[in-house]
Amino acid sequence: MATRDFILDLGKLMIGIAWIDGRLEQDEINALKELLFLLPDISGEDWMQLELYMTHAVSDAERRDLLDRVLSGIRSSGDKQLVLETLEKLVSGDGSRRTSESAFLEDIRQDIEGRSTGLLSHLTTPFRQTLKRKAGQGSREDRIEDFIKNTIYFQLTSELEQQGRTLSFPETEARKICLAAGLMAHVAWVDNEVCHREREAMSLALRQLWNVPDDEARLITKMSQARIMQGLDLVRLTSGFCRHTTIEERKTFLRCLFAIANAAEDTSHAEIEAIRQIAKSFELPHQEFIKAKLTVPRQDRGGL
Repeated sequence: MATRDFILDLGKLMIGIAWIDGRLEQDEINALKELLFLLPDISGEDWMQLELYMTHAVSDAERRDLLDRVLSGIRSSGDKQLVLETLEKLVSGDGSRRTSESAFLEDIRQDIEGRSTGLLSHLTTPFRQTLKRKAGQGSREDRIEDFIKNTIYFQLTSELEQQGRTLSFPETEARKICLAAGLMAHVAWVDNEVCHREREAMSLALRQLWNVPDDEARLITKMSQARIMQGLDLVRLTSGFCRHTTIEERKTFLRCLFAIANAAEDTSHAEIEAIRQIAKSFELPHQEFIKAKLTVPRQDRGGL
């Protein structure tokens, strides 16, 4: 599996190519951000690194250095395939292959196999064309905001868009539900594992609390589990959830978090403390935390 540094270097190289004429207009920057969303497993922290490269022009020397880092970072056939698949998406903009791009990809494949600096020249024209095409179409700043502050919602809508589907519930409700899923995943992941029973409990909570259809509940659960393994910002999750909910909703959800924690046989001290931290961020009285904790049988929480 490609390393985080390798994926970041690939993203930085794309930004360097976008700067090749020494300037980036705002609509091009927005289009570039949308294209970079296609990179796999990019976190909010990684995104801040990439944004730094968009604020100042990248020199020829920096571009060559980034190219060297990408080429030297290819350690396996999996890395090669990742580069090819990612570049294909980046230069097509929609992930679909056109006839002209088949020739481009063959050039790229040969460059990668031979560790050739020709990769830079082969990349420049198609990537710049895609960037300008996307800029001409107009970009959506709210998508960038979603990527940073509500990653699960971003991934959910992107996945459904690729499938030609739309959400079965209102956008505001969807944002709240995705934040809730992130918080449930945070509690389930306290022991660095999310078991089948915890996943089932998460899906059940989405169906019971917000009437999410079963297939969408399972998709949201799957995405939240994948994202929590890569890291999610708890502060953003809790503050976002608070903005979208009432006090009564947060009280109910606190009990739901204890049900998630207790789905796998019992509730650990670490899970209790994770929920305590969330309750505090919810600005709920400590007594509400105690009430929610008492919904778990005493023997299942070791008397805590």
